[in-house]
Amino acid sequence: MNKLKMTSMDVASSASLMAYSASAVATPICLLVLSRELNLNLAEGGGIEATRAILLVAVLLISGIAASRWGKTTVMNVGGFILAAGLFSYALAPSYILILGSMVLVGLGGGLLEALINPLVQDLHRGDSGRYLNIVNAFWSIGVLTTVLIVGELLTWEISWRYIFMGIAIIAFLISLFFLISSKKAHKEKRIPPEPQGNPLHHTREILTKRHFWVFAIAMICGGGVEAAYTFWSASYIQIYYETLPRVGAIGTAIFASGMIAGRLAGGLISQKNLHKQILISALGGFIISFGFFWIQSMVALFILLFFAGLACACFWPSIQSYAADRLPGESTMLFILLSAMGIPGFAIITWTMGKIGDLMGLRSAFAVIPLLFLILAAAILADRKIGRDRKGFEEKEGNVLSDPL
Repeated sequence: MNKLKMTSMDVASSASLMAYSASAVATPICLLVLSRELNLNLAEGGGIEATRAILLVAVLLISGIAASRWGKTTVMNVGGFILAAGLFSYALAPSYILILGSMVLVGLGGGLLEALINPLVQDLHRGDSGRYLNIVNAFWSIGVLTTVLIVGELLTWEISWRYIFMGIAIIAFLISLFFLISSKKAHKEKRIPPEPQGNPLHHTREILTKRHFWVFAIAMICGGGVEAAYTFWSASYIQIYYETLPRVGAIGTAIFASGMIAGRLAGGLISQKNLHKQILISALGGFIISFGFFWIQSMVALFILLFFAGLACACFWPSIQSYAADRLPGESTMLFILLSAMGIPGFAIITWTMGKIGDLMGLRSAFAVIPLLFLILAAAILADRKIGRDRKGFEEKEGNVLSDPL
């Protein structure tokens, strides 16, 4: 196994993921305070995340065309500044409708980053992308961790959620400047590979005809869903059932994020040929862990469960994409974008569904969705290995022989 060598663009991509994650996780931490101010119910709170996620999907589907015309880094630079503008607008929005409008900008900017960060890392580290993708994506969770701790503390001090979003907007703007400077330097030094040739729409049609793609699409929906369930609803769950301050709810989400960080950094030690085993073991482990929510009463036990839940969820987003790039021959940019376009609805659908169940039956009942998602994800990975036995086209890609089926 080659020694890890992080480039300046890996660092800039990691920082951008931190800004993106802060924009995504600030709403659930502020949700109860924001809901009281604007008189929202749980379903409407989940609708804020759903709006962001729906815009992400729409942008993901056009980002490949934009990247092929203007280049990944150019599109990502635009996305970073749009994200910052959306956060500024969110901080100033006086009503629920205008918050949803602000989330359009947040979804647009975040969608461009979501679509192209992982394909950029894949281009920089072909043949060994799994390790780098796990490490870079660990900074999503690092962003979640730092955001929930700081935001939870500020809310406990009764700092307005509007000032909090203004601060996040400023940080996102500064990180966008850092990415712009880094990308210009990397292009000047010719360290960024040229964009792939060919029509991205043709690549899309080709990918959509593969049975493997649809198996991985199901896995991404479930992987995104379980991560969203814990990230978005853990803080509210703790505040509702344990009657705690926002600080404690934020600590619970931070502990989940700590598990994600540990899992993704450990993913840097997993060789490319063992990615499918990593995903499968994580899904089965997460399935067992997820039942703890139905009988745990102690706050300490709940925090321990959240850490291991984060550990179980950690590898899904980066490892499924990297593994899919091995299993599906051809250009990987559109594959990553399409898989993200399938995974993001998992965030939207699950957060809204759990909010709706929470309104009708209580938020604890809503957590029954999670073990089902883990189980379907494990079944999808096993199905991929079964399909792989019968298709010669997946035995070799770009001169690299893939790992043997289970």
